[in-house]
Amino acid sequence: MHVQSQQSIAFQQILDRGYALLDLNDEQADRLARALDTGRAFFALPANRKTQHASADMNHGYRPLGREFSITPDRPDLNECFTIWHDRLDLIPHSADLPELTEAWGRWRESLVEMVDGILAELARHFGSDRSPDFRSASYLQMNAYTESFSQDRDLLQDPHEDGHMITIQHATAPGLEVVVDGVGRPVATDPRQVLVMPGSVLTDLSGGRISPLYHQVRNHQHTGRISLMYFVNPSLREPVYSWLDEAGTVDLREKVRSNPSMFGLADVPAL
Repeated sequence: MHVQSQQSIAFQQILDRGYALLDLNDEQADRLARALDTGRAFFALPANRKTQHASADMNHGYRPLGREFSITPDRPDLNECFTIWHDRLDLIPHSADLPELTEAWGRWRESLVEMVDGILAELARHFGSDRSPDFRSASYLQMNAYTESFSQDRDLLQDPHEDGHMITIQHATAPGLEVVVDGVGRPVATDPRQVLVMPGSVLTDLSGGRISPLYHQVRNHQHTGRISLMYFVNPSLREPVYSWLDEAGTVDLREKVRSNPSMFGLADVPAL
C-alpha cells in the first residue's frame, strides 16, 4: 500500500470513528515482525539481566511490572515494559548489549515517522493550519509484555485510560484491547500486518476539542506471552505548542504535555 493512501485512510477514519486500522506494506510488516521478535527475546531474559537496562527515572529502557498504572496506584498495569525515546540509546544503561533489538526498533521507527508525518499534516490542513508539530525527538517506542498475566485473576490487565499523547500507533499479538464507548469495552484486534492509530488528549487540544481522545482498556484473556508495541507521539517541547485553531498563539500547551505522564505514575516527559 502506498504511504499516502495510509495517511489518507488514517485521517478519514479518525474523523469518522475516532481511531484507524491501517494495513502495512511488505517492508513495514517485515520491520514490525522483526521488532516484535527482538522485543520478545528481551523479555525472555532473566529478571536480573532485564533490570540492568533500567534507568533511574524509569523513562528509558526496562520498567518492571507494577511501576505504571492507568487510574490508581493500587491497580498497576499488569505488564512490564521496554522503552526507547527517539534514538537516545545513551539514556538506556548498557544499550550496547542489545544491538539486535535497538537496530530492529530503529528500522520500525523509520516507518512510523513517515506514517505519522503524513497523518499530522493531513489533520493540520483539515483544521486550516500549516503547522504540523515536530515530534521525532519527543516520541518513543514502548513494548508491553504480559508475560506474568496468565497467573493474574484480574478482569483487566489495564484499566480504562487515554494515553495523553498526540497519537499512539499500536500493534498487539493477541486479543485483549478494547476501545471504550459509552462505558462499554468493544474489542479491537490487529492482524500481523496491521496497526491501530489512536488519538490522545494532546491531539484533542491541537484540534480545539474536535477530536476526542480514545479511551481504551486491556481485558485479561490469559494469553501467555501477549505483547504490544506502541509508538507514543508527543510534540517537541523545544518550541511553543499551540492549537491549530489558536492562530494568535495565546495558549502554550507544553506544560500540559510535559506533565501528562504523572497521571500514570511516571516522570514528566523529558524535553529531548
